[in-house]
Amino acid sequence: MEFRNKNEEGQIINLHEGHRARLRQRLADTNFVNADEYEVIEYVLQLVVRRKDTNPLAHKLVLAFGSLANVCDASVEDLMQFDGVTQTVAEFLHNIPNIFRNYKLSKQKPKANLSCPQDIFNYLGECIYHLPREEFYVVCLDGSNNVINQKLIAIGNNTQVSLKLVDAVRFAMQQNAKKVVLLHNHPSGSVDPSEEDIETTKKFFSSFITQGIMLDDHLIVNYQGKYFSFAHAGLINRFKKLYSEYLNKNV
Repeated sequence: MEFRNKNEEGQIINLHEGHRARLRQRLADTNFVNADEYEVIEYVLQLVVRRKDTNPLAHKLVLAFGSLANVCDASVEDLMQFDGVTQTVAEFLHNIPNIFRNYKLSKQKPKANLSCPQDIFNYLGECIYHLPREEFYVVCLDGSNNVINQKLIAIGNNTQVSLKLVDAVRFAMQQNAKKVVLLHNHPSGSVDPSEEDIETTKKFFSSFITQGIMLDDHLIVNYQGKYFSFAHAGLINRFKKLYSEYLNKNV
């Protein structure tokens, strides 16, 4: 929709003329501080929608989904239900959280040392706690707790992931890891481990131990940025006691 008015000479003017440039300049000048959520969406849409006023569509998306975060968490299929949202636009919006995850991880990589649960959260938990789907990672460490590499070993819906234990152990061996930590997110909210989480972690512990690799911790994070540490809760020590005979003989 174009809003028109008349200037002093009686000429019809388009009130939205130059709006795109003004919005970009204002957001650049303020580093997006205090920007309305629809303005951020409008800016993003401008990057992929050329020569078209994206303001009405931005308002419509925020109104329909409830927030900027919900727009970006929406599926490609749901986003494409709106007139003006092509597959390219939908994929761009949908992948913003994933781009943010990779950005954060890139910032954390240099010389990361994971000696406590907070270190693990700062390194990787901050990168994935906001994601709408579960992601499960294995992080490989050397003997001094320095990060060697990490790998996403499973991805699922908002309640569970299908874990690939063999792939995780093989990856850690390829990296010559001395230790590993596990991390996954709970999009549903609670950081408390389920019985399945505990049993799965125990299986990981035993599988890594047979290859001479110690599982140091497993962190569960949620969308609020809170986390649960298996080591801090004493569960890792419980697993060590279960496998104490093997550890005494082989580690």
